[in-house]
Amino acid sequence: MRVGVRILPSSHWKTARHSWRLADEMGFEHAWTYDHVAWRERLGSTWYAAMPTLAAAAGVTERIRLGTLVSSPNFRHPVPFAKEIVTLDDLSDGRFILGLGAGSGGVDAEVMGNVPWSVAERSARFHEFVELTDKLLRTETADHAGRYYGAKEACVDPEGRTRARVPIAVAATGPRGMRTAARHADIWVTNGHSPKPGVMAPSTSPELVREQIGRLTRVCADENRDPHALRKLVHLGQDRSVLESAALFVEVATQYRDAGVTDLVVPFPDERSGDHGDLKVLEQIAAVELP
Repeated sequence: MRVGVRILPSSHWKTARHSWRLADEMGFEHAWTYDHVAWRERLGSTWYAAMPTLAAAAGVTERIRLGTLVSSPNFRHPVPFAKEIVTLDDLSDGRFILGLGAGSGGVDAEVMGNVPWSVAERSARFHEFVELTDKLLRTETADHAGRYYGAKEACVDPEGRTRARVPIAVAATGPRGMRTAARHADIWVTNGHSPKPGVMAPSTSPELVREQIGRLTRVCADENRDPHALRKLVHLGQDRSVLESAALFVEVATQYRDAGVTDLVVPFPDERSGDHGDLKVLEQIAAVELP
């Protein structure tokens, strides 16, 4: 099982860079940050942009993979965003993972003066967003005339597609989102279930994730996608109890592994960011070897 950490973009870089370096030195497989203009209960507090933060993180790390958990169409267009993705992949020497999600209502959805999208429109936008982004990352030039997004002779890779396509991780728990993941993703992502997305924090459990993976497997069959070729990542961003001890982490991680999960992401302890935990326990977790 691969284990990674989530680091919030809420500390000044002079202090935040230590967290990214430490995650790399501890041996974690991947490190992620949220991609929001602002986020829920942290409105009005320190919050920096994801892509520049990851570019800086690429410069102070050597081996760890870096990603967004997750970016959404709320305030992005696939063409300029794909250009940023390719640039960040170059800066990180091929270590970038693009995490994508449909997003939700709130500040991110309204900051550009948008009329709030319905659930159906958000789902349709997300599918087209992922489809075009994937196309831009796979081809030298792309044309697209969709309902929500367009591209004309768009070339986002200065090297003309001589590099491997950036891995895509798609967060999805609904039927259409799972179809999008089956068609375009290398990694499927879940953080469980939230009764009110964007308002109420999600919760998860091995039993819930097992049920979600079952539905994902059936969707993959419908899309002629081998479900075993799709990694399954669970973000435990709200479950800080996994940082209480390495023994507890092993117990929880084993349950998720048995449910079919291949990757786990836990919060990186940072008192300045409000993520409480013991760095010594995190170091012990990094040393754990799970099959």
